[in-house]
Amino acid sequence: MVFKPVESILQPDPRFADLCVVENGMARRMTLADHHRTLADVCLVGTAPADVVMAFDRARNTMIYAFFDYDLFVVGEVQAFGAFELALKHRLNGHGGAARGTLRNLVDRARKAGVLPALVSGPTMISDPIEALIALRNGLSHGTSDIHSPGMALDVVAACASWIDHVFPAQP
Repeated sequence: MVFKPVESILQPDPRFADLCVVENGMARRMTLADHHRTLADVCLVGTAPADVVMAFDRARNTMIYAFFDYDLFVVGEVQAFGAFELALKHRLNGHGGAARGTLRNLVDRARKAGVLPALVSGPTMISDPIEALIALRNGLSHGTSDIHSPGMALDVVAACASWIDHVFPAQP
């Protein structure tokens, strides 16, 4: 994708032309409302601090605009990873301020503290869902030309929401 001229900013990214929604047995082209509804369904339901919720909603809002620029899916994913990291900072440090280390260090600390489940062993570390997220986050954060599909990006944001809710579960 190239930098869009002002007159086409609000035109759907052409890569959305191939995405369909099936409704009442009929397929139709996905609309912005469909895309928004899908993202609205991925939300935090736990007791995360307000700034974690705001960071997570920044990710969802970025992904809404991916309807107009498909490349923003990756940006939205990076923001979702940031919200997960912020949740861990709050839980482990009592605040979301600067903490030494990386997502990797925070996850290791959270596992040791019992905030996150122990590492799932398997043929590779990627067998563990949190390790898979860390690997994907590192790949995106350190420069990439990768483009992710809406489905992949939605899966990443949903996984981040799930782990944030795990860190800050809903009150009974």
